Amino acid sequence: MSQFDREPPASLATLPTEIALCALARVSRDIYAAVQGPLYRRPIINSYRKLQAFIKTLNYVASWDKKTGDAKSKKIVHLALMIDLAKEESTAGRPLIAVILARMIRVIARYNEHVTISLIIAHSACDAQPVHSFESEEFPRVTTLILDLGGESTTQSSSPSGARSINSVVPVRRSIHQRNYSFSTSGNRCVPNAKFWTRFFSGTNFPDLQRLELHHRSRTGPSYGESGVEGHRILFTELDTLGLARIERLVVNSVPEFNDSVLMAGLQHAPLLTDLHIENCSVTYDALDKLLLHALPVLHRLVLRVSPQSRFARYVREALNVRGCQPHHEEIPHLCSHFRRRGKNLKHYDFAAPFICRDLFLDEYEKAKLHESRHPGTLAGDDSGMVVQGEMDTTLVVGVLKRIRQTRDTDSLGQKLLEGTSMEEDKKILERERSIRTGRATIEKEGWTRRLHALDGMCIPGDTFEELTGLANVEEHGIGWTLGSLPERRAFRVIGELVEPIRYSHEFEKDRPRRARQVERDLNDELVGQ
Repeated sequence: MSQFDREPPASLATLPTEIALCALARVSRDIYAAVQGPLYRRPIINSYRKLQAFIKTLNYVASWDKKTGDAKSKKIVHLALMIDLAKEESTAGRPLIAVILARMIRVIARYNEHVTISLIIAHSACDAQPVHSFESEEFPRVTTLILDLGGESTTQSSSPSGARSINSVVPVRRSIHQRNYSFSTSGNRCVPNAKFWTRFFSGTNFPDLQRLELHHRSRTGPSYGESGVEGHRILFTELDTLGLARIERLVVNSVPEFNDSVLMAGLQHAPLLTDLHIENCSVTYDALDKLLLHALPVLHRLVLRVSPQSRFARYVREALNVRGCQPHHEEIPHLCSHFRRRGKNLKHYDFAAPFICRDLFLDEYEKAKLHESRHPGTLAGDDSGMVVQGEMDTTLVVGVLKRIRQTRDTDSLGQKLLEGTSMEEDKKILERERSIRTGRATIEKEGWTRRLHALDGMCIPGDTFEELTGLANVEEHGIGWTLGSLPERRAFRVIGELVEPIRYSHEFEKDRPRRARQVERDLNDELVGQ
């Protein structure tokens, strides 16, 4: 090995910042005082033992104002607290209870009045510590709460030593290194109920909560569409939902306690909600129809992933294809058309469902113009309302749509000028044109995205996946589209007029329904980042 192949000797500059600061802190008292700020501004604690040591340090250096009684310690701006309950229980031999966790968080909040805390708990369960005791405690300054509720709790008899009572609830969690495990949940409590949600929505237990994520995954898949689950009506009082006024982000992933009534309560009492994720939950298409109607104009990001086993999706598909037999007063909750009509202002959306179709791209005016162009197949059905099967000629449709969208606003403006307009109307027209230009510039600058995934096929027989890529090609300039089809295992990325095939497995593999024998990856890797 030559001298040029040797690695350079370690120096202070090559060490992690925290190690360097700790080394400097030992030089003198002045330097020690100077480096305390950077060391404690944004700490990350990933175990209960480290949390205990952290609290001990805060108590040791705390100072008190005798007049006001206020306490001060290390200056903390944001604390990330990540607790893996499976690891903690295997180490300590007992579960971490809510009262201890809440007490330590209150100590941190007392020393730092404006601190924000992200609390991430992995390998927990709905009816096990600490989650089932959240309603008895207060967790101030926790602005982000992420819970992995994939464990199962059982009631065990007392141990030979008598350390546990006969009726104690002991969470049974897998080891993080275990390969074969059961990851189901108790069927007694994992059903829609108000008590589960009140601890998060009331503002009493988490008074500063802004971002809430609940992941309730299991090997057997979500409980989507189980008999009677979506029919559980949950009634909230006004006090039960006061905390929703501060919620900005809500993620519910395969949560059995989530259904139509919980969704409607969230919509009514969460005016600041701009980021919503609903994945594989037991929510009917009627409720999702109302969600898209009321929430799309205010949301910035929406992730909606409907389970491949959703019987609601299959019912809607059947209804769409026998429209002539439907009562005139019955409106089919077709989600694709809702995205088109009211999803224009969404910066990002991710829509995965058993069936999607061209209505994501076309409104009624454009359908009528396409019908006049005599393209193969029809979008509205024949005179009796029955759908006429047949593939759309994508080239023809793209050409017609480009002409329609280029001349639609121009024709409207020209007609108004011919009819004569007042100065006030002229101002409105100019303002509208300015708004359109500003919107296009914003889209391109912020990089808006759309992600579509057909898990089973198209809403209408005769529709093809290629049609979607052609229609995405003529959407607003600057929006990036990613489209995937599970049956065909194909995927495309469309940006402007550029259409490129991409590897389906890289972009959409995580959306596929898991097989029963497939071992689920460690959720701690995803939630905690280890």
